[in-house]
Amino acid sequence: MKAVLRKDHCIVAIEVRPEGLSDDKWKEIENNAIANLHLALADSVLSSVAEKTTAKEIWEALTRFYETKPLHNKIFLKRKLYTLRMSESISVMDHINNLNALFAKLAAMDYNIKENEHAKLLLQCLPDSYDQLIINLTNNVLTEILDFNDIAAAVLQAESRRKSNEDRSFASQQTEALQMMRGRSTERNSSGC
Repeated sequence: MKAVLRKDHCIVAIEVRPEGLSDDKWKEIENNAIANLHLALADSVLSSVAEKTTAKEIWEALTRFYETKPLHNKIFLKRKLYTLRMSESISVMDHINNLNALFAKLAAMDYNIKENEHAKLLLQCLPDSYDQLIINLTNNVLTEILDFNDIAAAVLQAESRRKSNEDRSFASQQTEALQMMRGRSTERNSSGC
């Protein structure tokens, strides 16, 4: 949100009014900041700050509302991270993006997870169908240190191979079905039916 206010040159509205700024210019900055804040808020949150008349009041209310529970938020995100399981129905890339988003949110709360732990968490939350890949990856590591990017690349390659095999299997099944239908059709034609 601060980036939006900064981009629209109205971040000063949530800080202290600078000296020497005309009332008209201040009102323009203030209205711009309030509009940006209102547009960014969900209806349920907007109703809780509707009575606030300045951008600074809105900002302070939001800060109290969202920053008063850092421990709660940190625990919630850690639980979400450590219990995360990738379902077979989502792509590996989407799953990696979800993981990276959780890592970033926790880092923003000053809870940094070591790079090695990132890789372990990625392996830990893969579905059971990736068990053999996990065994292969961890058996071939000479040290206890795993690189997240290397592990992610290996998992993405495995997903690509699976899709390729599934496509070939599906094409093979279609070919078999087509050949059976042609065979039956030929049998019918030769028997005069």
